[in-house]
Amino acid sequence: MLHRVSGGRRPPSMLLFALLALILPESMASAGRRDRDLREDRATCFEFGARPGTAGFSDCMLAQQRRRDLKKLESIERTRMLSQIAKDGQIMTERARLDRCRRNPDRRECR
Repeated sequence: MLHRVSGGRRPPSMLLFALLALILPESMASAGRRDRDLREDRATCFEFGARPGTAGFSDCMLAQQRRRDLKKLESIERTRMLSQIAKDGQIMTERARLDRCRRNPDRRECR
């Protein structure tokens, strides 16, 4: 039986399904990425001569995780800085436009 929903609202089950359809693939991709990273870290530590179950292997795995975390943080900081530069550019552009409009209010951009 079909349910008619008034006011254009979707039934809660449809919203839940849509939300799961968006979230589930990302979480699965994230889990796959974590598994891949773990395999790569183990391989790297093994290539460095550290054997599983030793303190050296644990230290190596921690160093690999720190390296990955630092790389992510640097990427986030780079993105933040670029965003701030873009925002500052927009502010400067708007200030320049306002200055031009104060000097000559008849400009097309000032209307």
